[in-house]
Order: sequence, then C-alpha cells, then structure tokens
Amino acid sequence: MEIEMPAHKSVRLQHWLIAFFMAGCFAIATAMIPHKTWYDHLGRPDYQQIIPLQFGDWTESSDGSGHFFVDPQQQDSLHNLYTQIVSRTYVQKSTGRHIMLSLAYGDIQSYSKQLHRPESCYSAQGHEIRSLYEDKIQEGNRKINVYRMTTAENIQREQVSYWIRIGDTVLSGPPGALNIQRMKMSLKGYVSDGLLFRVSEIKNDTQASYLLQNQFIHDLLHALSPAQQELLIGSR
Repeated sequence: MEIEMPAHKSVRLQHWLIAFFMAGCFAIATAMIPHKTWYDHLGRPDYQQIIPLQFGDWTESSDGSGHFFVDPQQQDSLHNLYTQIVSRTYVQKSTGRHIMLSLAYGDIQSYSKQLHRPESCYSAQGHEIRSLYEDKIQEGNRKINVYRMTTAENIQREQVSYWIRIGDTVLSGPPGALNIQRMKMSLKGYVSDGLLFRVSEIKNDTQASYLLQNQFIHDLLHALSPAQQELLIGSR
C-alpha cells in the first residue's frame, strides 16, 4: 500500500530542493570566478621598453616616412580599450623599405573592453578591405596564426599582417574565438589580457610585402628573450 505524503510537506520538500540547487549553483559560479590576472602572471610587461628600437637589419625611422597607416591613437574611443599602445615605423637598412608596427595591449579583457580587429578600424576610417584571410608563419618549431589583409584608399594599397593573443594563445578563427579563449582562461583561474600585434607596408605587390613582413617578425622575435617572445606570441 502506497503512503502519500501530505501536500504541505511535499511543497516544503520542493522548496528545500530548489534552495539547495540554487545554493550549489551559486557556489560553483563563485568558485569559477577568476581571481588572478594574466597581466600579473606575465610580470606587468611594458611594451615600449620590450620592443627594441634597433634589431637585425632594422632601425626606427626618424624622418616620419611611412606614416600612412591607420593608427589606433587617432580614435579616441580606443583609448578606453587599450592600456598600452606602441606605434613605430622601421626602415630596413639594406633596402630602405619601411615596415609600420602597431601594438595595442589591454591588461584586462572583458565584453566591454575587448580588442578591436584591424579590419573594423580600417573600414571605419574609409579604407576598403580588398582581401582578408588566415595564414601561418613558421618560427622554429612553432606556427603562428596570422591574418593577412589588403586595404585600399584611392590608389594606395596597404598590406597588413596581424595576430591577436588572448592569454597564453594566439587566436585563429572568427571574432567569436576571442570570447571562447577568454572563457578558457577563466576556467584556468585567470582574467585574460589581450594583445593586437600588427605590421604593414604601403606596397602594391602583396606577396613581396608579406615576405618582408615575415622577415621583420622573424628578426624581431629573435631579438627577444624566450620570456619576451611569450609576451607577443603566447606559450602555445
């Protein structure tokens, strides 16, 4: 013979179960909130000091040549996103060609303070995006995920290579990959930082420009210590 529980006791039990469930969810959510920052883990890097003014066949240009690229500092709104910005033009001593470097760093990445991809900044300033695709650069035993982009303004062409590091990883894939990587870092217990590394050249010959950009990136990374390299390309 089945014994029925009084209705008021059944309701009370349901209330207790709901309360325990909500308390458990709250405890899990609290435990998953990251309490450390990747910025502190890296040692609070100062990119103005880390990126050398001279290395290999390259030296910072002092004549202002090559300053035709879209500079994040021209957009006041981006100052709220980035805690550090490095913008320089380098000249290759053996050829006289100029490579423009722009580095934007945010020590805290969140939905409201997320790195902007260069294509959105170029488009906002009237540049036409002629091509945009993913590529890889081989550096030692590592392959770095990069994006290649050609922009046009009147008859001028700018060839751009860039990558985005979120926490310990250089990203590939669509814009949503930033959110996924932030969540992965959160599961590791860290609030992620974010770095946008971009080089470009004013040149119509796309492949020749990308070869020079690859050389610039190679020379720069080899001028840095392993710990400094990790600040640019992550640990994996």
